[in-house]
Amino acid sequence: MSANPASDRPVDRAFDRTIDVAVVGDGPAGSALARQLTLDGADVVLFGDDRPWDATYTTWVDDLDGVSVIDTADVWLHRFESVAVNFVRPMTVSRAYGVIDNAQLRAGLRDGVAHDIGRVASAGDTGARIVIDATGWPSGLDRTDRRLLEHGDIVWQTAIGVVLPEPPEGPLGKPTVMDFADPEVRDDIDVPTFVYAFPVVDGWLVEETVLAGAAVDPDCLLPRLASRLGESVEHLLERAVRVERVRIPMGAPVPTRPGRGHATTAGMATVRFGAAAGMIHPATGYSVASSLRAVGRIADAVIERLDRSGPVDRAGDIAAVSDAVWPRSLRRTRRLHDFGLEVLVGLDAAEIRSFFQAFFELPTDRWAAYLRIDTPPTELARVMSSLFVQADWPLRRQLVTGNPRSLLAVLGL
Repeated sequence: MSANPASDRPVDRAFDRTIDVAVVGDGPAGSALARQLTLDGADVVLFGDDRPWDATYTTWVDDLDGVSVIDTADVWLHRFESVAVNFVRPMTVSRAYGVIDNAQLRAGLRDGVAHDIGRVASAGDTGARIVIDATGWPSGLDRTDRRLLEHGDIVWQTAIGVVLPEPPEGPLGKPTVMDFADPEVRDDIDVPTFVYAFPVVDGWLVEETVLAGAAVDPDCLLPRLASRLGESVEHLLERAVRVERVRIPMGAPVPTRPGRGHATTAGMATVRFGAAAGMIHPATGYSVASSLRAVGRIADAVIERLDRSGPVDRAGDIAAVSDAVWPRSLRRTRRLHDFGLEVLVGLDAAEIRSFFQAFFELPTDRWAAYLRIDTPPTELARVMSSLFVQADWPLRRQLVTGNPRSLLAVLGL
């Protein structure tokens, strides 16, 4: 259901009726929350400009177990029981991994959802009691993110990928999560990169990635990618089905708790969700599974507020739902992940290979827990302690001396 036909040109305007909840931003995170709220009986409208979902979404299959807002049987474009990695030496990781079918995911998350196609200039234009900002980062509703961009305080994951008609010969012709093998080309980019390779809907994606660091022009990574595939940049681009450029804000902050400078737009507070709320894993860049896993608890908090008797308490609504997005315990988890990001940013190529070699040699359930943003902080601290024990002595020294203040904060939890 759509308030405006999909063919209409998006325009800025106020919504024309009062509703319970407005979810602003119709990407995967916003669509999932709107779908769950619709199933739960809320009067909710999803606002957005209906852009295509062109990004490649992948995740570990078991991270979507128990997510009721999707049909996990239909969401996969491809599934693999194991994937390749290469750090100090090649390894096979025996944990199921999948490429999400964007068309199926989009159709499922939009089913039965009221969808108003057009841009929303401010939260007050939605006519909603509770406004969810799912516009990504930087936020389309809150200008404070722009200040962080201007000051360069964000760590980015940058990548460029080419989709080839067929899998390339060699190791990148099989499903690969991370391959840190040295590219043969020498360039002026003083940062470690890895390659990611998977089948996608229109071919085989091979992507050169800076895991975390300062912003890099994705096109500067093309010579490395071409050298790994044994051809020139020109020939690679000529035979590419398409080119995918990626910039993910790994260091996007968690919003402050309501009552302590919570972000407002046009005088109306909003609840941030998805990438807008910093729900991108600080050490991996993954976010779609994190948002899908969270919609249940957030929708429960919204419904509880809507069902309360008595006068409307907008400040209480925002505080309760915001705390469901980032409960106190998961804010502690985020501090641990932020420390991990600081460590990764400070590692050179040899150290980062050693780090991930030790990481993936941990028992699978331990490193899997680290890769989720909703792992309880005490469990995550145990994983990090296990990694410290597993690491060699040069890496241990780096972990301890990289940023003593952050380490003390982590130990203080």
